[in-house]
Amino acid sequence: MTLEERLNYCKICTNRKMSDQSGIVCGLTDAKPEFEDQCPDFNADQAQIEYYKNRDKEVEESDGGGGLFEPEKKGLQKGVLGGLAMMGIAVVWFVIGWQAGYIYYYPPILFVIGLVGTIKGLIQGNISGKS
Repeated sequence: MTLEERLNYCKICTNRKMSDQSGIVCGLTDAKPEFEDQCPDFNADQAQIEYYKNRDKEVEESDGGGGLFEPEKKGLQKGVLGGLAMMGIAVVWFVIGWQAGYIYYYPPILFVIGLVGTIKGLIQGNISGKS
């Protein structure tokens, strides 16, 4: 087990202590953790466990995650209006590209994503955003 993995246990232990020089240390030994598999003195701090669970959940749900299809995901969350906007962008993109002598492969994909978003929004009653 690496030091990083051991410190993750210490972060949720009531015996943890902060040191100005070392960061998180064991409050019983005033040293970095040296246990192998499990700390024999581990005592779970439920408040810290809940804090980290909530923090991880917020990070997963945050809008600024980026990712491959993040703009499309945001468009799908906007319901019918988001779907119509994606379809409109796809049509304009395709027509402008076609007039310029290029056929882009993504506008038809974006159109289908927009169509799915529109239908899903209609079914859920989601006209302009998450309901």
